[in-house]
Amino acid sequence: MSRQPVKTLDPDRLQDRIRLQLEQDIQTGKLAPGMAIDEKALAQSFETSRTPVREALLLLGAKGLVDIIPRTGIYVHRPSASELVAMMEALGELEGVLARLAALRLNPALAEALRLALQGTAEQAAAQDAAAYERANAALHEVIYTASSNPFIVEQTRTVRLRMSAFRGQLFEKAGRLARSQAEHEAVVSAILAGDAEAAAEAMREHISQGGKVFADLVLSHQLQ
Repeated sequence: MSRQPVKTLDPDRLQDRIRLQLEQDIQTGKLAPGMAIDEKALAQSFETSRTPVREALLLLGAKGLVDIIPRTGIYVHRPSASELVAMMEALGELEGVLARLAALRLNPALAEALRLALQGTAEQAAAQDAAAYERANAALHEVIYTASSNPFIVEQTRTVRLRMSAFRGQLFEKAGRLARSQAEHEAVVSAILAGDAEAAAEAMREHISQGGKVFADLVLSHQLQ
């Protein structure tokens, strides 16, 4: 009778599962900025030791998503107002590079996906559905990320977006922002489809910049320090 190999947990895989779950909780607001993270409770919920939990938290700390304070605790990072504005500026540059690369590397299948994604944002803008527009907006940007064929810059961009996620939820709720955002999307997509790399980068930077002005107003109105 042959012996079946014993299945063991892969620590790296478990660490990734924990990290991805925490990132999702931060993105959705389940873990809000400044909230304490209970390392012991996390280990219990994943039925594991604290080692993979610590490793996941260290990675999140390196990304700037959590603050690990010795002898005090672990907290979801709460950025200052100036840090949030700086991240928005960085996001504009990163997204601009991705749009430029997408214009240079777009293939027919992704071109069609981009048109469909633009149609999706147009429909939600017309319906004045801010929550649905936010999802459609994310889908459109994901097509551009894929078309860029540069996973390194995409990863940096996603990290910045994740760090800002708790504060960006109200961007599309300001009166008139959906229509303006859609017009900006149309300029970006038109340039990418035309293969005009510099125009695509400039249109994307302008798109993020306009959103950044709304974002700065939100930051100041909430007096984030």
